[in-house]
Amino acid sequence: MKRIYFFMLLSVWMFAACSSNSGTVKTDASTTMDTPAEASASTGREEVFHHPGAGFSMTKPMDWKYLSPEMVKTASESTKWNDAELEKAIKENPNAPLVVITRYQEPYPTLNPSVDVRMVHIPVAGMPPKDILNMSTEVLKRAYPDLTYVDEVQDANVDGINGAYTKIKYTIAASDQKFPTLARMWMVPRGSNMFIVSMYGPQEGPDVSEESFSQILKSIKIEQQ
Repeated sequence: MKRIYFFMLLSVWMFAACSSNSGTVKTDASTTMDTPAEASASTGREEVFHHPGAGFSMTKPMDWKYLSPEMVKTASESTKWNDAELEKAIKENPNAPLVVITRYQEPYPTLNPSVDVRMVHIPVAGMPPKDILNMSTEVLKRAYPDLTYVDEVQDANVDGINGAYTKIKYTIAASDQKFPTLARMWMVPRGSNMFIVSMYGPQEGPDVSEESFSQILKSIKIEQQ
């Protein structure tokens, strides 16, 4: 039971950022950060985010925006889940992201392409990332009944570290609106912890953002312990 509960929490963390792009949160634009404390040198087209405590860095396209911790928290708290246990888990066990970036300034009227990076403790020592991601994604079907795989859970490599990856699609329901969503997720272990990199966007149209997501993924650097 304890293990299942952790995977439920892990599933919530994987998708916590998606609610901030569903149109349910309307906050003043001033809540979006221009330059977070960890942001470092920038060029004319991109900016490097570096979190020294986590040993993580990622290059943000210059026209993408940082989402403030306050907006992330507000979005998470305002989300209505179809599963009462999932909703209780996210409200009682918040796990702040290292960084969240969005393609457009919030508030945005429809699904805003976003990247969310979190660092969590590995639930079971020695468990392969592929198994962790597979179990966590299956738990999510309780919240999103229409969830289907675009790319099955599989082994993947991020910055030379073996991990796991999947791409899924599902529908976010917010008020009287529905947002068909395409999510890509990577789990990258390092020691007793792992990074969860989640990238969200619409399923079709000009905001699918596959090229931007690919460039951001390639830019990720993880310091070895």
